[in-house]
Amino acid sequence: MESVRKYLSLLFIIVIFQTAVFAIDSDAMKEGKKAFSRKAYGEAIKKFTKHADSHPQDGEAYMYLGYIYEYKKDYPKSIQNFRRAADLDLDKDQRKTVLLKLALFFNYHQDWNLSATYSARYLKYDPKNEEVQKIYNRAVGNKGNPSSTANTYTQPTKVEPKHDSKPTDSKQSDSKKDPIKKVDEPIEDKETTKPSESYEQILANQPNLEDVRWDYVLALFDEKKYDKAESNLNILIEKNPTRSRYHYKMGIIKLRLDDPKSAIESFERAKKNPFSKDTNVFLYYVYLNEGIAYQKLSEIEKAETSFLDAFKQVPKDTPLLALARLYEQKSDWEKCIQSSDKALSINPNQVESHMFRFVCMFEAGTRTKKFESSFAKYSEFVKTKFPDPTQTPEKFQVGFLKLARKYTENNAFETAEIYFTVLEKDQTISTGREYLFYRGRNYFYSGKIDSAIPYFQKATGSSAAHYLLARCYAKKNDLTKTKEEFQLAADLKPEYWTSSSLEKDFKEVWKDNSFQEFLRTKAGKVPATNPSNP
Repeated sequence: MESVRKYLSLLFIIVIFQTAVFAIDSDAMKEGKKAFSRKAYGEAIKKFTKHADSHPQDGEAYMYLGYIYEYKKDYPKSIQNFRRAADLDLDKDQRKTVLLKLALFFNYHQDWNLSATYSARYLKYDPKNEEVQKIYNRAVGNKGNPSSTANTYTQPTKVEPKHDSKPTDSKQSDSKKDPIKKVDEPIEDKETTKPSESYEQILANQPNLEDVRWDYVLALFDEKKYDKAESNLNILIEKNPTRSRYHYKMGIIKLRLDDPKSAIESFERAKKNPFSKDTNVFLYYVYLNEGIAYQKLSEIEKAETSFLDAFKQVPKDTPLLALARLYEQKSDWEKCIQSSDKALSINPNQVESHMFRFVCMFEAGTRTKKFESSFAKYSEFVKTKFPDPTQTPEKFQVGFLKLARKYTENNAFETAEIYFTVLEKDQTISTGREYLFYRGRNYFYSGKIDSAIPYFQKATGSSAAHYLLARCYAKKNDLTKTKEEFQLAADLKPEYWTSSSLEKDFKEVWKDNSFQEFLRTKAGKVPATNPSNP
C-alpha cells in the first residue's frame, strides 16, 4: 500500500511538473506569435526556439521559424525549418501549407527528388490540385536526367528547334529576307504549359505567386504574345533581379521582338549569376543566342566568339552549324567547310551541315568525295521530304542555287529548272549575276536558246555570259550580234580570240569571210594575216 501511495505521489508530481512546463511553453508560443505579428523577428525566434526545445514533436514553432527566415531572405534556414515542421505534428492546413512551400522551393531550384517527394505528400491531402500535380509530374519526369536540370519548373518534352526554330521548326514568323533569322535558336526551357488565360484569374487574386507568373510568361511566349510576356517578366525581374533564368528568357523575348541590342544586355546579366547546377548547359544556351543577336547586328567577330564560347561550354553540333552559317554568309569558304566537317563528325546526319559543306565546297572549287556525299545527302533529303520544293523550309533553301547548278552539270536540266523557279521569287537572288548566268546556261544546254538569251543579257560583266550569247546568236545565224557579243567576251577574256577553241556552234557563221577576218584581226585591232581554216 505504501508503495502504491509513493507511486501515485510521484505520478502527481510528474503531471504537475509537465503541466507547469506546458503552460510556460504555451506562453512562449503565444509570445512568439505576438512578436511575429509585430515583425519583431529577433524576439519571435527566441520564443519559438524555446517552445521547440521543450516540445520536440510540435512542428508549429518550426513552421513559424520557416516564415521568419523566409521574410529575412535566409532561404537555407527557412527551408531547414519548414522541412523539420513537415516531419512533426501539424494540423492539416498547416501541413498542406508547409508541404506546398517545400514542393515549390525544390521545384524552383530543380531538386527533382525532393520536389517529387513533397509534392507527392501534398497530393495526399489535396489530390485534385492541378498545379501541384503538374509540379509532381515535372519532377518525376526530370529525375535522373542531368541535361534537364538546365530547365526551371519544367515538364520535359521533346525539344523542337525553333525556326524559331524556330528554334526555329518554324515557330519564327521572320522575314525571308533576313538570313540571320534562319538560324535555329534552341530554347532549352520549352515547356508544356496551359493557355495563358488559365493563369490570369489566379494572378488576379494572388499576384505575388512567382511560379504561376513564370508559367504565365512561358504560356504567353509559346503563344507569341511577346509584348505581354515581356511586361510580366519585368515584374518577376523587379522582384528577383538576380535570377539568371529571367534575364535569359528576357533575352529570347527581345530577339523575337527584333531588339538584338537589348537581348545582348539581358544575356550579359544572365551570365553574371549563372545556375549552380549544370552551369555549362545554361551558359551554352546564353552564348548561342547571344551569337545570334550579334549576328543580327552584323557584329560578325563578336558573333563568332559567342558561338565558339557556346561550343566550349557543351561540344554539340548546333554552335558549329551556326558558325558554318556565319562563315557562308561572309564567304569564308574554308572555315565554313571546317565547321561543317566538325559538326558532321558529331552528328553525321545533320542535313544543314551537309548543305553548308556542299555549298562552300562548291564555292571553293573543292570537288572531293565529301562534296559528292553532302550533295547526295542534301539533295535526297529535299527531294524526299519536300516533293513540292516550294514548300521547303527556308533554312534548307540556302543551297538551292548550288543544287540547280549541280543538276545542270549533271545534265538534269528539268530538275535544275525546278530549283531555279523556286528562287525566282527572291529578288535578292534572282537579280544576281550567278542566278542569271546559270539559269541561262541551263536553258542553253537544254536546247532552249530563246529562253537563255534574256538571262545572259542581264548577266552584265560576265565574259562567259557574253560568249554564250555569241554562241546563241551564231546558232540563230545572226552574224552582227554574234560578232558584237564575241568581242565583248574577248575584251574581258582575250583567250576567246583563239580560233582553235571555237565551238561547233560557230560553224555556220564561220562560212562568212567577214567573221574569219573579224577573228584574225581581233575586230580590227591587229593587222590581218593569211587566212587559215579552223
